[in-house]
Amino acid sequence: MNVTRGYILVLDPECQQVEDAHPLEANLQYPVFVAKSTEQAVTRVSQAPPCLVILVGNNFQTWSQPLVHQLRQHSHAPDMTIVALTDSTSPQWNYSEDTPGVDGLLVQPLSMDILRSLVESAFARSICH
Repeated sequence: MNVTRGYILVLDPECQQVEDAHPLEANLQYPVFVAKSTEQAVTRVSQAPPCLVILVGNNFQTWSQPLVHQLRQHSHAPDMTIVALTDSTSPQWNYSEDTPGVDGLLVQPLSMDILRSLVESAFARSICH
C-alpha cells in the first residue's frame, strides 16, 4: 500500500535520535515525520494533516486534552487517527477516559503486523471521510 495522501506523525519528546531513524520510522514503509516537541507536532499538522498520529511516552500529561484538541483543530485533521503508545511496564498503560480525543492506546512491544494494520486503517479512515 502506498500512502500518497498522508503520512504518519510520531510525537516522541524523549527521542534522542539525531542521525538514525526513529524505531517506528525504520520499521514502516510509509512516510513518517518524527516530532520531538508538541510545538513541532502542531506546526507539522498545520502544514499538512497526517492520517495517523502516534503519541509516544509513558507520561499521560504529554497527551493532554489541549494537545489533542490543537492537533484536531486544523483543516481535515479531525479525520486523522490519534493513538498513544506506552510501555507495558508503565503504571499508566491501562487506558481510561482521561484523554478524550485519543482513538486508542497501544502498548509496547508492538508487533509490525499490528502497526501495519493500524496504519492501513488510519489511511482508509482519512480518505473515506
